[in-house]
Amino acid sequence: MPYVYIRSLLIYDYKIENIEKEFLQYLQIYCPQAFQCIIYDYSNGRIIPNENQQKIFSNESRLTESISKYLNNNTFIDNLFPYDSIPTDISPLIFLHQIHFNDGTILIFGCHHLFSDGHGFSLLGQRFSLWLKKIKANFFDHDRSKLNHIAISSSIEFDHPEMSIIEPIYSLMNFSSTQTIIQRFTKESLFNKLKITNQKLSTNDILVGWLTQIISRIRQLPSETIVKVGMALNGRMFLPNINEDYFGNCSFYVCLSFPMIDLLNQTVNQLAERIHIDKRKFMTQEYIQSALAFINKYHQQSMIHLGWQAYGGVDLSFTNWSHFPLYQCDFGQGNAKIFRIPSIQFDGLIFILPTINNNEIELHISLKHSHAQELLSHLQ
Repeated sequence: MPYVYIRSLLIYDYKIENIEKEFLQYLQIYCPQAFQCIIYDYSNGRIIPNENQQKIFSNESRLTESISKYLNNNTFIDNLFPYDSIPTDISPLIFLHQIHFNDGTILIFGCHHLFSDGHGFSLLGQRFSLWLKKIKANFFDHDRSKLNHIAISSSIEFDHPEMSIIEPIYSLMNFSSTQTIIQRFTKESLFNKLKITNQKLSTNDILVGWLTQIISRIRQLPSETIVKVGMALNGRMFLPNINEDYFGNCSFYVCLSFPMIDLLNQTVNQLAERIHIDKRKFMTQEYIQSALAFINKYHQQSMIHLGWQAYGGVDLSFTNWSHFPLYQCDFGQGNAKIFRIPSIQFDGLIFILPTINNNEIELHISLKHSHAQELLSHLQ
């Protein structure tokens, strides 16, 4: 997992009283490891007690300001976050920052990616909001040894193109100036726009096929190029003795390869059908257990990298949060008006986010400026 924070914010059009006491109490009961820190070296991260840990909860008042300007995706929000994207050895594993405005509240959540993943992070927020209403919440499973036991008892049975022990060509620190395109679509509008005939295809299948084709064409890649596409996968549904209550990071990856000649000649429907079939080989208990065995074999010897160029190359990375219960966090007078994430600064990174409308998704696509402008003309 990348050594970063998962960060996001929820905007409410009503005032929420200071929830510091309640949040810390909730963590003490349901997520006590949140009061520790992660010490990281090149091969792993260790959760340890740390008396110098920075604050989990913070708050501020901006009573002369309105939340209205932050409802627009064009408004810069990165300066609202109390912590940068890269944690340190004394950074909190989870943080909540509450900002009081004259007409509402912004709640800013963050979670160390080595501590949990998008599933655990979003479920924590939802269950906290239910707990505040005296609704009984399930306890999280914090037994991190479970994945280790599976890894030790498993063997490598498959090739794993989603992982590599070879250091990537492109460093996180070497990225070009990018622009993020934000667009919303319903599944029905996508099917109609792209003339999709196979009703079994998911919105994710269609988006991955469509955007891989468009962006690769915009980049004018040579026909002999192989474009790799990486996607995160929630392993909880495939592993024994692991369910949705497991709080540790349980993200695995899918990595698909597309010859550029196919991206030039095939329809979106054909590409999406291929994705629908090919991704399923990664979505089995046997494959995930083999992936754990791969990690167990190599992680002490060297850092394990993604099997595709996640940023700045010819490949693409997709992160799909559209099914997370981010809009189900009600703190007294209704759900959030909008969910937002910090700016994306890496060429080739794509987020698929939920909206307040269950039938609609919001795309955040980060590309080089010239490519982003051309993509915008295709999306509209």
